[in-house]
Amino acid sequence: MSYPTGDSLTVRIRIAFGASIAADPNTWAWTDVTTWWHTPDDVRIGWGRSTGAGQAEESTLTLTLKNTDGRFTAYDARSPYWPNVRRWTPISYDVDLGDGVGWRNRFSGFIRKWPLTWPGGTPFMALAPIEAVGVLGRLGRGNPPERSPMRRAIEGTQPVAYWPGEDGELSDQAGAATAGQPPLVASGTVEFKAVENYTFATSTTVFGTTALADLAAGGKLAARLSGEATAATAGGPWTVHTAILVDTLSTLSGDVVLLEWTTAGGTYTRWQVKVTTTSRTQLVGITAGGSSTLLIDHPSAAPTFHHYSASASVSGGTVTVRLQTSNSVNLTTTFGGTLGGVTSVAVNATGVTSTSAMPAGHVAVWAAAPIPVAILGATDAYGAFVREARRSWLGETATDRLVRLCAEDGIPLEMPAVPADSVQRMGVQPTAKPADLRQECEAVDGGLLYESGFGLGYLPRASRYNAPVELTIDNAAGQLGMPFAPVDDDQALRNRWTVERINGSSYTAVDPQSVELQGEIEASVRLNLLGDSLLPDQGEWRLHLSTAQEPRYQSVSVNVAAHRELAAAWCACRPGSRIQVTNPPAQNVPGVVDQVVVGATETYRGRRYWRVSLNVEPASPWDVATADGPQRAAGDGSALGVALGAGDTAAVITATPENGPWTQNPGNFPLPVRIGGEQVTVSAIAPVLTETFTRTVSGGWGSPDVGPAYVYAPSPGQFAVGGGEGLIGVNATGTTFAATVPDIGGDLDVVVRLRADAVAVGGFYQQMVRYRVGAGYVESVIRYHITGQIDLLLQTQSTVLAAVGNVLPYGAGSPFLLHIQAFGPTVRHTLWPAANSEPAWSSSVTNAPTGTGDSFALAAFRDAANSQAGMALAFDSVTFRTPQRATISARGANGVQRSWPAGTEVDVWQPAVAAL
Repeated sequence: MSYPTGDSLTVRIRIAFGASIAADPNTWAWTDVTTWWHTPDDVRIGWGRSTGAGQAEESTLTLTLKNTDGRFTAYDARSPYWPNVRRWTPISYDVDLGDGVGWRNRFSGFIRKWPLTWPGGTPFMALAPIEAVGVLGRLGRGNPPERSPMRRAIEGTQPVAYWPGEDGELSDQAGAATAGQPPLVASGTVEFKAVENYTFATSTTVFGTTALADLAAGGKLAARLSGEATAATAGGPWTVHTAILVDTLSTLSGDVVLLEWTTAGGTYTRWQVKVTTTSRTQLVGITAGGSSTLLIDHPSAAPTFHHYSASASVSGGTVTVRLQTSNSVNLTTTFGGTLGGVTSVAVNATGVTSTSAMPAGHVAVWAAAPIPVAILGATDAYGAFVREARRSWLGETATDRLVRLCAEDGIPLEMPAVPADSVQRMGVQPTAKPADLRQECEAVDGGLLYESGFGLGYLPRASRYNAPVELTIDNAAGQLGMPFAPVDDDQALRNRWTVERINGSSYTAVDPQSVELQGEIEASVRLNLLGDSLLPDQGEWRLHLSTAQEPRYQSVSVNVAAHRELAAAWCACRPGSRIQVTNPPAQNVPGVVDQVVVGATETYRGRRYWRVSLNVEPASPWDVATADGPQRAAGDGSALGVALGAGDTAAVITATPENGPWTQNPGNFPLPVRIGGEQVTVSAIAPVLTETFTRTVSGGWGSPDVGPAYVYAPSPGQFAVGGGEGLIGVNATGTTFAATVPDIGGDLDVVVRLRADAVAVGGFYQQMVRYRVGAGYVESVIRYHITGQIDLLLQTQSTVLAAVGNVLPYGAGSPFLLHIQAFGPTVRHTLWPAANSEPAWSSSVTNAPTGTGDSFALAAFRDAANSQAGMALAFDSVTFRTPQRATISARGANGVQRSWPAGTEVDVWQPAVAAL
């Protein structure tokens, strides 16, 4: 059997007594203390973050151990674990479901408290209700200092001696960053001040250091290494380094000995890296007797702030020395001899002066060669060039920076690969605390940082898109626990976002509809982005995430013990995992409750009680468009043109001119569509009316190619179809003859092809395209004059809204195209010869009558003065772009089926959202 099939839960509690938390967790020795678990008390585990929290939170564990014999009493030498019952000892809580997978870790962390209690006041029962936290709790202890990019990079490579030189303005020494080292003592005139940014052409280099010692007035820095550091470098390999600005374009009082160091024995006992007044960079070896050898001579020196390093190693009696600088010097030479360990270092050892600033610092010694810290920028895995620490890692991706930061701090990090089209690049890395630097990366990328084992995990933004469902909770099967409390509030709503780039510009994204309906709720964020061009995408993405139109679920609860079939799926969930609640209570919004887990609290009592409460956020904002995915282009602004009854299987849809008509490609169906709050399946979409008059009819026009039958006024007798045209006879004067199509929807976008057989005689005749009949009609009028010219009018039954005279000349049988758009009170039209391209709008008004569910008509009229009895005016095609008629094959897919009034919003069920 197994836990899902009825066995009790197998639990393992282990403590790594005596472990060094700086060591690899795989090297820790574990003691199983499960026997001492006091099962009547709850085990409570919290992990991830609270709903809506902007950053990762430490996980927690409370667990009670039986302590009758005092084995878990801190400082008690009688304990078999003495002296290792102490704070910050690692602990692990695991479960085994008996399904062959093995142990599943539910908590890894460090014991923060070892309390001792006597329940009931009796000495016969002593308990240790311990408290533990995850790695973020350990990393968050104390108040770590802010560190510069260069200091972090150098310290992360574990030099045996290191003096950052980033001391205060009143310092007379440079304190060591490695334990046991004396300071670099300043002599002469030394002033600690900032290294000025370097601007070349249109780019500016922000150096990754705080203020350093300016030696321009002849100041020197010098220190002896500790015995341990000398011993570590004895016999090589070793590297000695400093970062300094020597402006060879300024006046120098002599050759600058950038670095001088001594060794305890070896072929050379004193070494120098020099920049000469002739702009050469040199490495010199000096014997104990004072004889010097120019080992490496490079014919140039850069007049800016650079790394300078010299390395040496021995193999088979041959010494290899290397000179490296961050202006691309990388030269080696060899000689037969030996190496001694480094005993002292000095900067500007001869006290040379300069007429411009000469800041120096980051003096370091490694027991390694060549230099183990990157001193040059490099092309990253995505093909972009990224600056090094000296230039503050400018252009680094947020995810690469997070990986590097964790490596510098010795923190294991799990993270999936990030595709090139999803990376976000960052600006200069500031001098800051470790937690703040990690948070900067998470804020720019938009992923989730969390604890994973005894290290950290990171779910990049790209991995959050279209996440698979990890856990399905079926309320109909009783799997959903209580409380389950959806709420519609504005706790997570932010409809105005201002995104500011640190030391750059800003961008504001606004949801005007939300602001109008719910009032403005503003949020802002400062991001360390590479450039201002990244701001709009960041702002719009944040706006998208924070304006989800769905209830907020404060928590989702599951009684795992009562529904053991969920245990394995639950154990696979992590921050960012997608869960769904199916068949929610009837009073809930119908359909699937789709959420993302960001954290949870698990409660165990013995081996048969296991409940979890999930902290969740909406999953839908993370569904983004993919090739061949379920999402479709949003139908922004689309609406029902005619009311839809509860049982109707066709809907009239209007679209905006900006968004264009809905797809009519058969390959795009079936298509899930949202009408109001109902999910319907659309099997086809076609124009609400298509007319080509490819038939022969008298006493009417018959049925159009697509669309309902015509209604005629005053009678069908004046209407006929022949020769590919719909003809309207105008035998009577002063009478309007109209063929009307009812209920096409209030807004329209239509093109009509029409003509007149002859030039008017005695008086005008005209063709009309009439619409919104039920609202008080609006019509586009083509008036043919006896002059051979056309007037174009927009009018109601009582008012001319716009008129343009002599728009075009016409002749007998000249075909024209008329394009009309009517959206709300805005109506516009234009006319052009059929052989030409469509011109700009001839007229546009914003005060036309509006209506919904209204009609469309083609009409003709002959003025009383016109003597051309017996002639007909012709229409030969009608092409509707909107409205369109959608054929519905299924309704109520989400549990909602009802009638919807005209004007109800229509959209695809899953609108396409572009990923950040």
